[in-house]
Amino acid sequence: MKKIVAAAAAALLLAGAAFADVSFAWTGSRIFGVDNLRSEKIIGTNDCVALTVSNDIAGVVFDWDIEDSTLGQDSYYGWLTYGLPVGNLQVTSGKWASRYVDRVNDDAGDLDSEIYEMFKPGVINGKIAADSDNLTNKVMSTVLAYTLADTLPGTLMVKGGIVSGDYGKYDSKSGFVGEVAFRQENVFNFNVALRSLKTEETSVGVFFSPLMVEALKATVGFSFGKNADDSEFGVDLRARYAITEKTAITGMFNYSKTALDVGTDGKDLTSMWTMLSVNHVAGDNIRFLAALNNYVSDFSADKATVQTVFTPSVEIQISEKATFTAACVESWTGALYSGKASTVIPVYVTFAL
Repeated sequence: MKKIVAAAAAALLLAGAAFADVSFAWTGSRIFGVDNLRSEKIIGTNDCVALTVSNDIAGVVFDWDIEDSTLGQDSYYGWLTYGLPVGNLQVTSGKWASRYVDRVNDDAGDLDSEIYEMFKPGVINGKIAADSDNLTNKVMSTVLAYTLADTLPGTLMVKGGIVSGDYGKYDSKSGFVGEVAFRQENVFNFNVALRSLKTEETSVGVFFSPLMVEALKATVGFSFGKNADDSEFGVDLRARYAITEKTAITGMFNYSKTALDVGTDGKDLTSMWTMLSVNHVAGDNIRFLAALNNYVSDFSADKATVQTVFTPSVEIQISEKATFTAACVESWTGALYSGKASTVIPVYVTFAL
């Protein structure tokens, strides 16, 4: 089945060879580590290059990462959309992350997701349901999505696909994914994501977003994973509220529990993560952001591990096509009340055509 998935991906990529719209984006980042107030050094570099060729019915995307001078293919995929008598069908194939849920991370900008939001919706430390809304996880996949928008009071989407995995029981080496979503503008958005990537292993994520309040963006979710021996779950709460046109506050929370990793006291591993950020647009081309993350791992144990990260940053719009972002990441990690501090300074420059 893996060969079928790869063949479908190749066909879709070739189908996009002569599209009219071409876009190019480059993001370069340099991460500086600070040993003390007088000593700095580069501890990491990462350039991301993305090329998109598309029109109204089809497209292809190629995404490369150049990390510490090493070139690697991050993702590549193509899609074709077929108009049906009722609704339309889109076929996507390749390597990409297929997500639907609103992660409420509008203010992150070019900051790496690990810096702004330490965890994505799902089970923290989960072996099955981590990042539960991510159906394909950047492995070779083919997904069909049927969308019905004109005959209902909202938009219905149904997805199904095959993903390279380890479904050894049937000797297929591929797992199965599915998703159902319904969105009614200015009312709500709801979806259920299902993954079965290994024998006797299932992940389910259920997410709901209210759309009734214009200044509020929010997502509530519950994720559950189970195999033949153990289970895990996670609860997500995320919200962004625009206090004014220029100032917004965002909060994120996740409580997770899994028996797949045993805590230091021989108990189930319980984790909790909280994030709070404030975003302020100071002018036509500048905005400031401050984010505070706090992560507690295995807090049922006598000596819980705590990580606290404070990240002030500034984003400057150099031109219509170019953006400069600089941040200072102050983190304290270790056993409760006895952690060690560290500082890194990530700098990003983004250019798009």
